[in-house]
Amino acid sequence: MNQRVMTLTDGEQITQIVSGTELMTPGEGGDHTRLLWATVPPFGSTPDITVTLYSDDHKEDDGDPTNDNAGTTFVPWAIQYRPLEVGGHSDLIAISSTNTQVGEPSPVRVFCSYLAIGDKP
Repeated sequence: MNQRVMTLTDGEQITQIVSGTELMTPGEGGDHTRLLWATVPPFGSTPDITVTLYSDDHKEDDGDPTNDNAGTTFVPWAIQYRPLEVGGHSDLIAISSTNTQVGEPSPVRVFCSYLAIGDKP
C-alpha cells in the first residue's frame, strides 16, 4: 500500500510525518501473531509512533462469504524503531501483534496503519 511522507517547517525546526497502511504477515511465533517491518525515511531522532490494527471482513481474499471473519482481534505488543537498518539509508519500524485469544491461530488478514512523527535529519 502507499506510504505518505510530509515535511513541516517552522523556522529552523523541520518535522517529518510518515504514515501508511500495510498487510501484516504471520510472525515467527505462529498464526496467532502478526508482524510488519515498515521501511521509512530516516528520522533525526526516535519518532513518536502510533499504530492501529484491524482485520477485514474475510479470512481470505477469495470472495467466499463462508470465510467471514468471526471477530478475531489482534493487539500490538511491541513496536521497535531501528534507525538506518535498511542499507544505511532508511529506518525500520518493526510492529508485532498477537491474537487476544492467547495462542489461538487465526487465518484472518490483519492490517496495520502506522503514523510516525519526528525530527527530520
